[in-house]
Amino acid sequence: MTSSQPQPVQVEPFSLPGNWYRGILHVHSTLSDGERAPDEVLAWYRARGYHFVALTDHDVLSQGRPLAEDFVTLSGIEVECVDPEAGLYHLLGFGAERPPDLTYNQLLPLQEGVDRLRAVARVVVVAHPYWSGQRSADLLALERCSLLEVYNGGCDVDDAKGYSAVHWDDLLAAGRRWRALATDDAHWRSGTKDAGLGWVWVRAPHLEAEALLGALEKGHFYASTGPKIDHLEVEGRQVRVRCSPATAVDFVGNGPFSRRISAPPGGVLTEAAHTASGRQTYVRVAVRDAGGNWAWANPIWFQPGG
Repeated sequence: MTSSQPQPVQVEPFSLPGNWYRGILHVHSTLSDGERAPDEVLAWYRARGYHFVALTDHDVLSQGRPLAEDFVTLSGIEVECVDPEAGLYHLLGFGAERPPDLTYNQLLPLQEGVDRLRAVARVVVVAHPYWSGQRSADLLALERCSLLEVYNGGCDVDDAKGYSAVHWDDLLAAGRRWRALATDDAHWRSGTKDAGLGWVWVRAPHLEAEALLGALEKGHFYASTGPKIDHLEVEGRQVRVRCSPATAVDFVGNGPFSRRISAPPGGVLTEAAHTASGRQTYVRVAVRDAGGNWAWANPIWFQPGG
């Protein structure tokens, strides 16, 4: 006899074969306005257990290359333009083989900026929308771009505008299936104050640029400033997570139905579960540790009422 009860389904990328690779996707060097040479930047991250780095200097394309069996770089660039209506915006591009047809602070609608960067780059990201002064409405109609920085370390420690979770949730609530990165955006002006703050864990079969870019395109990663997310599964509308020791686990979705599960005073959680409301179309999991650091999984999508 076959049971009609829903069975737990592990969520990608946690269900996928392969390995977890830690990477930094926004950092600067002396090729633009950073204060450490490219080789110094790469050495700093490799010495701290990172597996890959994309140098994203302003208007300078850095080509990716394998440096060792345990460390590779992705091609990267950061561009900045001014939308005639929405104002300043910055974009990151990964996987490009040639620079985009863009100039510094060019007056150009955001969609056209995305299109020009996407013409040469496989992955395009809206960088630090909170810091840039963008509103969620400025991003709602964007095509060919569905990634943003939910956390930018430099914007956090220098300008108190590093978190863009509200932008992300506004997009998700409107049905836009965006995913989110955590990054450093280190410039090294005050030593390492803005380095080692935010990263991604990418699930990929091999530590190679092609595999990493493919995983980023498919959303096979989660973002973190400290905690780890070990397992994420869904059974019916119940979402279950296992993680490194945490003081709180958030299940965030559209409408007034989100839930925070907190550890008892002085205690920690390593797992949590929440059943989504029938009116919710998505739930995203966020994990907070005792140091106030966060990890963010990409959203799980539901059919309303399902």
